[in-house]
Amino acid sequence: GYICYIVPNKFFKIGAGEKLRNLIAKEQMLVSLDDFGDAQLFEDKTIYSSILLLCKNRQDTFVYSSIDSANRLWAGEAVSAVELNSLTLNKLPWRLTTDMDFLSMLQKLDLVAVPLTKHTEIFNGIQTSAERPTPIYWFTADDVVDEFQDTVEICRDGNNYTIEKALLRPYFKPTRHVEKGLNSYSILQTDKRIIFPYDTDGHLVPIEEMKNSYPGTYAYLEAYYDRLVPKCVSRTGIRDVPNATADTWYQYGRTQALTAFINTPKLIVGVLSKEPMYILDKDDILIASGGTAGYCAISKKEGSPYALEYIQAWLSNPITEKILEIVGSDFEGGFIARGTFVLSTLPFVELDFEDKTQKGIYDRVVEASREIYDINNTLSGRPAKRISILLQSRKDILIKEIQGLIERVYQLDF
Repeated sequence: GYICYIVPNKFFKIGAGEKLRNLIAKEQMLVSLDDFGDAQLFEDKTIYSSILLLCKNRQDTFVYSSIDSANRLWAGEAVSAVELNSLTLNKLPWRLTTDMDFLSMLQKLDLVAVPLTKHTEIFNGIQTSAERPTPIYWFTADDVVDEFQDTVEICRDGNNYTIEKALLRPYFKPTRHVEKGLNSYSILQTDKRIIFPYDTDGHLVPIEEMKNSYPGTYAYLEAYYDRLVPKCVSRTGIRDVPNATADTWYQYGRTQALTAFINTPKLIVGVLSKEPMYILDKDDILIASGGTAGYCAISKKEGSPYALEYIQAWLSNPITEKILEIVGSDFEGGFIARGTFVLSTLPFVELDFEDKTQKGIYDRVVEASREIYDINNTLSGRPAKRISILLQSRKDILIKEIQGLIERVYQLDF
């Protein structure tokens, strides 16, 4: 027997599709898969579709088609298709492409690569659950009325409030044009700060300490009590805050990974972007979570010999990006979602640091990356146009050199 369905194509890429992928792969049911990527089939709905043909009898091979136009398929025109071995499928995201040379490289890679998570921690940003209609916890430079040694005076809804700097942290949530469209080697900047009512161990600052040590901040939060009080504390509450009490009503909506933002260098990852965005941050900037619209972060695991600069170069490489285009969810406009699940499935080739050639590649990648950061620091000072052009040219050369070195590692060209 056969079944043929038109289904969302995300099932062969996302974490929630693992059991279905495993069932189809284990029983070798797949006959053909027509993948429409981000091409839209329905006028009034945005749906990312595929046509799935399954058979009860085990299939040794299946045909994968990548289709950018439904009209071509219906008209019987030739489409980009390839016949693949059924044993290439498993419960992991299916790496499906009609580029056979790239598939061959991936198969060789699988023999030597380890999961990226062997050397990294991947975590989501914070979620305050107090963003709409206006944010409560964070503010921009435009909200600042005055600034002093230990406090910042801000204006909200026509009222001025004093916020103690000890509870403020830089916050990355691009809203201005200059903050958007960043890539891995862009200059990282933000004009936002966020109230972070937690200590260095990630524990919420107790309410009495808030009142006594941070009276200005507490008064500000209390002024917005109706917006912040959780549903589980008051019937009039509007925030979903698990395990909140009458004494912890000002905590964030979610408390995941709070300690990951304390004394932890990281890469800030744009979950939904057109080009790779893995920006190195050593200033403990908090980032906004939020599904495909937000950000996640990557730090290196304790004991890993790989510097974040090298991990950044690996993630930013065009080959890594092509893998993400295959296993990441497509969105209209050429955007690719690279969330925590997809990132955790990426391969990583370990180097032999006893081998002079491999150690030389690693050292040069890190050295060139750090030169780029030095250039960014100089560019941040807005030097003369002639100097800026020369520095940007040097930066472009370094990025291309880094890409070439990482490609050698991908191709095991040692």
